[in-house]
Amino acid sequence: MLDIPSLNMNLSDFSSFHIIGCGGAGCAPLTRLLHEKNLRVTGSDLIENGNTRMLRDLGIPVFTGQSADHLPHGGTPLIIRTSAAGTDNPERLAAGRAGMTVIQRGQALALVASSYRRTVSICGSHGKTTVTSMIAWVLSHAGLNPGIMIGGNVPGWPVNGSAGNGDLFVTEADESDSTHALLKSALGIVTNVEDDHAWSVGGVEALENSFRTFASRSDTLFCGKSTVAERLFAGHPAVRFLDPENIPSDIPSKFPHFMRMDMAFAVAAAEFCGIDRAEAIRILSDFPGVDRRLSFRHRGVIPVIEDYAHHPTELKESLRALRELCPGKRLTVIFQPHRYARLERYFDDFVKVLSTADRVFITPVFAAWTSGGKYSSDDLASAVRGTALRGTWDEMGHTVGVSLRSGDMAAIIGAGDLQKILPALIAETQKLDE
Repeated sequence: MLDIPSLNMNLSDFSSFHIIGCGGAGCAPLTRLLHEKNLRVTGSDLIENGNTRMLRDLGIPVFTGQSADHLPHGGTPLIIRTSAAGTDNPERLAAGRAGMTVIQRGQALALVASSYRRTVSICGSHGKTTVTSMIAWVLSHAGLNPGIMIGGNVPGWPVNGSAGNGDLFVTEADESDSTHALLKSALGIVTNVEDDHAWSVGGVEALENSFRTFASRSDTLFCGKSTVAERLFAGHPAVRFLDPENIPSDIPSKFPHFMRMDMAFAVAAAEFCGIDRAEAIRILSDFPGVDRRLSFRHRGVIPVIEDYAHHPTELKESLRALRELCPGKRLTVIFQPHRYARLERYFDDFVKVLSTADRVFITPVFAAWTSGGKYSSDDLASAVRGTALRGTWDEMGHTVGVSLRSGDMAAIIGAGDLQKILPALIAETQKLDE
């Protein structure tokens, strides 16, 4: 199993911190948190984006590109790398040659968590970003000032990474590289367990064992009830199963089913942290959601909605919620498969779920550092009797947009860079608004 390089490692052991890939969804909030702890922090990323600009605005030195010259000079630095920084990354290579300590982002997260009195960590195959965001929202608005690490953005709330007051730490934990198993938690939450990411951690058994380890390192455990969860966690001395088929009646019914389950986790966690249940539900009534999770991008004659679903279970819930949000509309789905490994593992499931939409367009696969796989986007489009898109994002957006008519809704769904299709797609839909 992954480990922190030294059993006696503390943040105070290091004179500075350098984050390779600081503009990413996981590394950006970590960079901000370390800065708020008044630690000396620098970062680098291959490209400029909103996160790198945000970090610079905070006064953090951020370099564009990857070079050994970006590494700290002198002292005892800790180098934290994104999973995307492979063995040929020049900064990672140079740090290794210089004898610097280099750890993954998930390992650094466990190190940060150990600096707090109590940690609430949230993992699971689906929903962990939303549940983490909800818990952080409730605790923050209740005045507890927690430390926060979220791998997503809450609209209008630019705090997805914050140091807090040193007592409570609320963090999303990642099972895709098994680093969630490093966290020691006062409360651990497992939203659900499927075999997603099994290909990257050594198989289903290794993935399940990492969840078992996460649970064993949690003093109290909340998890979504299922056959798998009961098999993995029934022996935990302080486990509580939340049943997705029996959501408490005080959770507002106006939300989609999966969001009500997320709220049930958040309310239970808030109670664990000492917040009155009714107060937690009241605070959550103003929760604006998480960006790219059923987010309306256009509300004209043809609504355009974006969702992050990239696994068949998530996709099924997304389509169910879309039907509820816009009843009676013809549902057009623009789907971007995320990783060839996932497309191969769940190909038949994707076909089954996507076939329930009225029309389907499939964009090229978001490869995520791989060159190809058994199935292509063309194969998926053919299997669902949909249309495989080609060309630039503007060209693909135009192709879908001109096919839409009054009475339609369009949903772009995927965890990659599919949002690049939005400008051209919305420009076409706006023509019907005039």
